[in-house]
Amino acid sequence: MAEEFEARENPVYGRKVFFINASFNIEQLAKGMLRDMEYETYIIEDLKQAKCILRKNPDSICLVNLDHVGANSLTVVQYLNFILSCEGDETLSSIFFGVLSINTSPKQMNLFFYNVKLPCGYIPASPNREDFAETLKCILDVNGAKGRRQYVRATCEVSGNAFISIPAKNGDVNLPLVDFSSVGLACKIPEKMCGVIAPNTSLPKVDLWLYGVKFPAPLVVLKEFKKGDMNVLVTLFAKNITMEVRKKVRSYVFRILEGNIDTQADYSNPDETVYPLELSKKNMVVNMDDLPSAEDLGEAQELEEL
Repeated sequence: MAEEFEARENPVYGRKVFFINASFNIEQLAKGMLRDMEYETYIIEDLKQAKCILRKNPDSICLVNLDHVGANSLTVVQYLNFILSCEGDETLSSIFFGVLSINTSPKQMNLFFYNVKLPCGYIPASPNREDFAETLKCILDVNGAKGRRQYVRATCEVSGNAFISIPAKNGDVNLPLVDFSSVGLACKIPEKMCGVIAPNTSLPKVDLWLYGVKFPAPLVVLKEFKKGDMNVLVTLFAKNITMEVRKKVRSYVFRILEGNIDTQADYSNPDETVYPLELSKKNMVVNMDDLPSAEDLGEAQELEEL
């Protein structure tokens, strides 16, 4: 039981965070401030691809914007039926859903609370960017978005697209990247270099190459280890690396990760489900008109306290 709780509630590698039908402000927040705080955030622009992507990313967080206005927008009840359909699908039942809104009425929100599981709850999309970011951060932290990791890392194919160049007596030595983040990188080293660069060694004149773009990236060696047949050197960026370079590195991290997510979509077989305009949950014991309003709940609580 303890192992199951750890895997579900505090995953080691955290949870991916998907936003469905994000507004411009929500998208800017997700791709800007939240990524700067090292949350692994993504935007799903087409609801028809949501289930396909979420199936390939179990235990993720998914936040649905109920206020989306567009050709493919749904009603509040249709969004509720979408979440209910995921809840009833074994391949999607591990997704942690939440809803974002500033326009939804108290009765509409109660409809969600009575009929669907919302681990991430209802998040008011405050027009105040800082307040909204802080609220989102709290929700994501409570639901284990970061887990035990502190930084988002991208895995690279060992190729000529991503490598570091270290100056040596006989010319530069190019080492392909294994993975990297905004705080450091791991690279593949040849057998003859094993044990040559000791931990805590400073490498002040390293160039980092990412898809044809060069960045000055002074490094400090952390450790060396064996991964299968591959020798891996793990390094951290030195303290004097510029914030501009860190931001550019982070942008490349998400460029790779977003590309990975895009390949998971199935554009040839989209979800064409027409979600009902009425609540489709079986054995429903309440309907929209029967639900108490926020004011009713407040009065009931006051009476109970008396």
